[in-house]
Amino acid sequence: MAASFQRVLPLEGGCNFRDLGGYRTSDGLGIRQGALFRSGVMSYFTPNDHPQLTGLELRTICDLRRADERKKEPTRWPTETQVISWDEEQPQVTQLQKEALREKSTDGEGTRNLMIDAYRSMPRWLQTQLQDILRRMAEGEVPLLFHCAAGKDRTGFSAAIVLHTLGVPRETIFDDYEFTNQAVDLKMFMLKHRRATLGLTDGEHPLETMADGVRDALLTADRSYLSAAFEQIEKDHDSIDNYVRDILCVGDKVIEKLRNALLTD
Repeated sequence: MAASFQRVLPLEGGCNFRDLGGYRTSDGLGIRQGALFRSGVMSYFTPNDHPQLTGLELRTICDLRRADERKKEPTRWPTETQVISWDEEQPQVTQLQKEALREKSTDGEGTRNLMIDAYRSMPRWLQTQLQDILRRMAEGEVPLLFHCAAGKDRTGFSAAIVLHTLGVPRETIFDDYEFTNQAVDLKMFMLKHRRATLGLTDGEHPLETMADGVRDALLTADRSYLSAAFEQIEKDHDSIDNYVRDILCVGDKVIEKLRNALLTD
């Protein structure tokens, strides 16, 4: 990896905006820098951010958020770029997170258990989105970025599946997932951008009123959350590879195209 490479892009209005380049696969190849990105909400970029964003030359932005989230915090990209979103009815993790505020607002452990349950459901209700993201990548729609609100949960699980499909070892995948905790201070981001809810709060339950344990459980990329999603896949499909092949419909030919589009020596 080049010495000047910055995984977290230094953007004034960025939220967990990261380049997935440089990760090595089990067979020694690496993901190309500047080809695949993950992020949180993209409503707060400043004019100072625009030159760097324009320089990425993104072909596709995949927005994993619900329609109400997109309306409240719309993506503001400085150039005309293809933006993909999905409107299927699904029990999004953010809805479960909001339940934590209403039903278990003083119980951090209860909130953490609710998050684990939400992650166990992700392989099912993110199926369509992941199929589309992987297909677009295989067809050469890169550089590509996928994002949600905090860039932590829906984005974190999606990144894990994408990295696995490209052949990145599991330990590296979990390290990337947990890197959110260093890449962004979500609490400070929400306090700085007072309109930012990141899908986690609303007017009735602002960040400041949460119990510390609840807030920590919601804002932390906890390794046990992603572990729960992987365990559910392995319970239902025996392996992550089977899930990718049988549920996401990504066979050997598609994987070869993905590797050709995104990997390098």
